[in-house]
Parts: sequence; C-alpha cells; structure tokens
Amino acid sequence: MDNRALHIGIDFSHKRADVGLLGPQGQKIVDHRAFPNSRSGYEQFKKLVLKTIAAYEFDEVLVSGEATSTYWMPFFMQLRQDEEMQAYNLYQYLLNPRWVKWFKKCFAPDHKNDNRDGFYIAERTRTHRPAYEWQMDKQWLPLRFYTRLRFHLVHDLSRAKNFYQAYLFVLNNAYTQHKPFSDIFSVTSRKVLTQQDDLEWVESAETIEVVEYLEQISGRRLSDPLDNAQQLQKVITERILIDEQLAFALQQILNLVMDHIRFITHQINQVEQWLDAEAQSLPEVQFLRSIPGIGPVFASGIAAEIGDLNRFFYGQKWDSKRKRYRAKNLRDVDAAVAKLAGLWWPQSSSGGFESEDRKLAKSGNRYLRYYLIEAADHLRRWIPAYSSFYHKKYMEVNKHRHKRALVLTARKSIRLIVGLLHRKEPFRSEEVARKS
Repeated sequence: MDNRALHIGIDFSHKRADVGLLGPQGQKIVDHRAFPNSRSGYEQFKKLVLKTIAAYEFDEVLVSGEATSTYWMPFFMQLRQDEEMQAYNLYQYLLNPRWVKWFKKCFAPDHKNDNRDGFYIAERTRTHRPAYEWQMDKQWLPLRFYTRLRFHLVHDLSRAKNFYQAYLFVLNNAYTQHKPFSDIFSVTSRKVLTQQDDLEWVESAETIEVVEYLEQISGRRLSDPLDNAQQLQKVITERILIDEQLAFALQQILNLVMDHIRFITHQINQVEQWLDAEAQSLPEVQFLRSIPGIGPVFASGIAAEIGDLNRFFYGQKWDSKRKRYRAKNLRDVDAAVAKLAGLWWPQSSSGGFESEDRKLAKSGNRYLRYYLIEAADHLRRWIPAYSSFYHKKYMEVNKHRHKRALVLTARKSIRLIVGLLHRKEPFRSEEVARKS
C-alpha cells in the first residue's frame, strides 16, 4: 500500500457528513469534522481535503463512506464529478455498514457516536482495502431506480389488497368464501363490489337475469357467466347481514381502498412502461429476456441489480488446493452474485463439530433476491430441467416445501444468468446447444 495515502472516512446521515482523516500509518490527521450533507457542506469538505493534501504532500486519497440508505449518494456523485479532486489519485469505496460494525469489534469497546465512526470507516479501508472501487454507473442507475420503485409499489398493492379482503369479510363473508369471480379484483368483480347495496334482487331473481346483468357490466367477456351468476346468487344468499350503519361505514372504506388499489395498479403499469423503454438500449436485459418465462420486468430487475458483471472478477481468490492466489473464474462470480442476493447458506462449525442445519443467510440485496425468486417460479414452469430440479427439492422435505424448493431453484438459476451475461449471448436450450 502506498505510504503517502490519505484515508478519509465519512459517516453519512440525513443532515450531516461526519468526517475522519487518517494518515498512512493510521495516525489522526485532524480532529473529527462534521459538514452539512449539502452542496455547501461538500465545498467545506473539499477545502479541508485540499488543504490537508497540500500540508502533508499526500499523493493518493482514499475516501470511504458507509452505505447508509441513500444519504451517501449525492455526496459521492459530486465527488466523482469533481475534476479538481479527481486529479489527486482519488479512490472512492462504499462500505457495507455491517463491515464497519464487525470491524469495530476488533478494538476495545468504544462509544457509538458520529464523532468516532468516521475514523473507524477510514481505518477499515486502510487495513482492508476493498477490491472494488465504487463507480457512478450511469448506465444502470435509472433502470435500477425504476425496478426498485416497482418492487415497493407491488408490495404496497399486496398490503392494500389484504386490507381490503379483511374488511370485505366483515361486510360480506360469503364473497371471499365462494368467490363468484376467479379474481376478486377483476374489472367485473370491482363493479359488483361497489354496488353491493343494490344487489338484493339477485337472491330472488332468475339465474338467467343474473347472467344477463353480469354480461352487461363485463362487456360480455366472462368465460362462464352462468357459473359466475350461480356463485353470486350463493354469495347473496349465504352472507351474514350486519348492522346497516356499520355496513355503510365499511362500504365507504372498501370503496376508498378500491380506488387506492386502482391507483397503485396504474402506477405499476406506468413504471413498467418506463423500465421497458429504458431496457431497450441494454443488451444484458435482452439476453435475460431470451430465457423462457422471464419477461421484461424480471430481466430488468435482475440485470439492474447485478450491473457490470466485470466488477465481480476484481481481486484474487485464495486457492486452498494449490496454496496460492489466482484470478477469479466464472464459478467464483456465480458464488459472489449468490452472496450478494443472500442466496447462500453459511457454514457453522466449531472444533470437530459442524452443523448439518445450515440456514439461508437472507442478508444482502433484497431487490435482487426478490427478482431472482420470482423469476425462478416462472423458470420451473417453462424449462423442464428447472421443473425437474424444483420437484426433486420439493419432495425432499415435509415442511415449507414450496418456499425451500423455490429458493434452491433461484440459486441454481444464478449460474445460467451469470453465464449468459458473461458470454453475452441469448438463451439456448440444451437441445439447441447440442445440435449447434
């Protein structure tokens, strides 16, 4: 490591950037400084750094920040674009907060406050310099923001639908039990649910009249309107009547929540259009879209979170068989991506004992993990090899069969995904590959 390097650690928060400066031997250069997490704060930080470089004649600057929410992002972006700062051999590293937390345990117990954390961040990079430098990846950031927004909207939609069904059971318990429509939130079902007060006639009406009513409000798009009509009559007959005042209040709540569901659904459709347009210029997304069952949303989500695959090849890997370091290969990258997604099972051993029950780590990039698992559910339906693998894992246990088999299928799919991104080619089935 360079003996003339300035190490800077920054602990970011919503309003502040707490900075610690260390010399090449770990000595404190200046006392703790706190700057506003803003443009003026950045200029003050820059002035301090340039003054320190001139005073000590450092020829390399390593700036490390903790990846706390998105508080670090504007500051780091400004630093990357600052030509005056970049002229001083400046390297930027983004550290997982867990790294810093575990690193602090190497020292005597200390206070947890902003005045000291910056120095621990700088010391962590000084003694354990990361293999990969942070880069402002303009190519992937827009798509990543879109796919993450869709992730949050989908979860909001799920919560809204669960809330709606819970209150619907109180107002009309038979509707959720008999389900006159396959999807409670289909267009026809929504119209029926908002007109429940006017459906008393359905109980005594002829079935053919109910069929005609449903055909009219559905635009004649129901595949089996007779069955729908019979189930709707059963709903009206079997429901438990509640107090009119309470029913009125519940209906108002349900109508409002239904409007919210429509709004979120519209937003999801809009975001999907944005990410589809953004993905058109990214060949990596097109490679993943060639996999059977993987559409634009899953392909965009996976590709955006992985980003530049070359970053996983940085650094060297210790070869325990040859007792030396070697360049990383595709299998190492496969394992690194799985670890990034939290789809790995850490060993637990002590002395001569090793636990056979290895739990899924789950830590890591929750967005990547979500898109991989959702995509795996489609792979098992479209690709025979994954269907067979899923079924095998499903039959191995008696508890949590589907979840376990799906997670293992997602882990298996990473090798396929990494391979396509590395070779920069579309998917080919085993039969096609064998013929070519």
